[in-house]
Amino acid sequence: MDNKDILQHTRFAKVPHLWALGVGTVIGGDFFGWQAGLSAGFMGYAINLIIATVFYMLLVFSIAELSTAIPCAGGPYVFAQRAWGPTGAYFAGIAEALKIVVTVAAASSANSGYMNGVLGLSSAWSPVWWVVFCFIFLLLNIGGVALTFNAQAATTCISVLFLVIFYIGSISHIDYDKWVVAQDWEYQGGALGMFSGFSFVMWFYFGVEELPLAVEEAVDPAKDMPKGIILSFATLVVLAFLTLCCNSMVSPGANGVLNVLAPLFEGYKTVFGDTNTVRGLCVLLVIGLLSSFHSFIYCSGRLLYAMAREGILPEPLARLHPTRQTPYIALTVVTVFAVVADIILHYTIGDDVLTSVLINLSLIGALVSYAFQTASFIRLRLKAPDMERPYRSPFGLPGAILCFLMVFAILASIIYQGAESSDFLVSVIVAIVYFAVAGIIYFWRIKGKHEPIAVALQDNLVTPGEAQEEA
Repeated sequence: MDNKDILQHTRFAKVPHLWALGVGTVIGGDFFGWQAGLSAGFMGYAINLIIATVFYMLLVFSIAELSTAIPCAGGPYVFAQRAWGPTGAYFAGIAEALKIVVTVAAASSANSGYMNGVLGLSSAWSPVWWVVFCFIFLLLNIGGVALTFNAQAATTCISVLFLVIFYIGSISHIDYDKWVVAQDWEYQGGALGMFSGFSFVMWFYFGVEELPLAVEEAVDPAKDMPKGIILSFATLVVLAFLTLCCNSMVSPGANGVLNVLAPLFEGYKTVFGDTNTVRGLCVLLVIGLLSSFHSFIYCSGRLLYAMAREGILPEPLARLHPTRQTPYIALTVVTVFAVVADIILHYTIGDDVLTSVLINLSLIGALVSYAFQTASFIRLRLKAPDMERPYRSPFGLPGAILCFLMVFAILASIIYQGAESSDFLVSVIVAIVYFAVAGIIYFWRIKGKHEPIAVALQDNLVTPGEAQEEA
């Protein structure tokens, strides 16, 4: 595809929009999924959360620097392209694609599980929820940049409000001795228990690194993107620790929360009473999950668009809507895949483990992507020290190197978890097959047959653009 055929994005997103996208992508983790890590005990979980916070802090600051130095849609793909060339870019891109597309399916499954649990429905209703939510949020994302970001801002703010209401209400109910110590749930399984449960702790931050995929919508990428990423992460740190403490130190306690489907729903019932009004209100808590779902659909569409624009993926995925300027084909492919994947797994492995298997598969893709991003940061700092960097990570090379090493420790924890369970082992096997097939396709059909263009586009993106409204 020639550069001249690439349509210019509408620059709409300012720092508040980027903050909403960054927080919104992750905030579903405060509503659903995080509690499985309590298998390590409350204090074991807290230690894991501190480690995860350090890891993501190092990653986020490194990505903030990369996103201003190479402000092109594609995130890990374009970072690796600049640092390692087309082969590194390809594998970084397919790792990110695995993560982000599978996460859409996982978020869709989480949405249905939550709705079924709150409304008392059987899992037979799950496919209905998948189709309904995917269709609605596909239309929102195709509708245009302004509609997407405004909807994201609304769902994110509402989600944060629901959490804050719970935090305030839980203050008088918090009792560490009663709900943690008395249950003998401070530590469980020792170091191996913490190692095995670490992947679920990442759910509090997983996705904040997607923000650079919106760089072509940012009004002033060089200034706004670092602010958006860092403010998003700071907000998520506060929410993560408050959710852990407030949700684990009230009834049913740390051990009890481990085994519930929707911990925030249980927390609301404890704090405000198990009344019909509270149950009705708790249906609205699904907005937190939908916020993450909406964000991941947006980000996945931008990633597939960027890779197709380069010739890595089929050209139709790079086509933009003639009036809305959104990658409508890429967005449609992602949502259809999510529905089909959920339905297939629904009838093969069942809903009990469906979301967990998808989460672990997406985490494997994420960690490979993280490795490429930190390696790209390190290589560019060494190879191109004079490269223009409007923002520089305060942790520099030492922070990126530590983050790179932590990636492999976390990946080992997921593989260890997979070795313990045949269900999780499926995630590891699928990931291995995925990367093997992708490698064969690259060296057989793609290598040397496309000309990267993202870096060439950089000069058009680094300068501030006019904020535009869509018709």
